[in-house]
Amino acid sequence: MSYAAGTGVLEVTVRGVLPIGDTTDNQTYFILDEAKAAIVGQVILPKAVKRSMAVALTVKVPSTAGSFAIGTFDDGGNFQIASFLRVERPSVPGGAVGPAGR
Repeated sequence: MSYAAGTGVLEVTVRGVLPIGDTTDNQTYFILDEAKAAIVGQVILPKAVKRSMAVALTVKVPSTAGSFAIGTFDDGGNFQIASFLRVERPSVPGGAVGPAGR
C-alpha cells in the first residue's frame, strides 16, 4: 500500500550497525518525537549479531513529528538512546522522485 503526499505520513529511515555478541534475543526500539515526548514508531531488531551487520529500515511516522530519537525504555521507564542507531528524514520533501525525461 502506498501513501500519497499530504496524508499525514512521513517515511523515515532507521540506520545503524547492530552490536556484536552471542545473544539471539530481539529488542524493540521506539522512535520518539522529542518535541512532543511521544512514541511515533518502533522497530524490532536483534539485540546482538555474530558479525557486523548494518541495517536500514523504512518506518512510517506522523508527518507532524519533529526531531527524532531512537532507543529503549529501562525498568524505571526512562528513555535510553540507542547510540548505534539513528533516524533520518528523507532528503527530498515528499519522498523520492522518479527518473526525469531524457
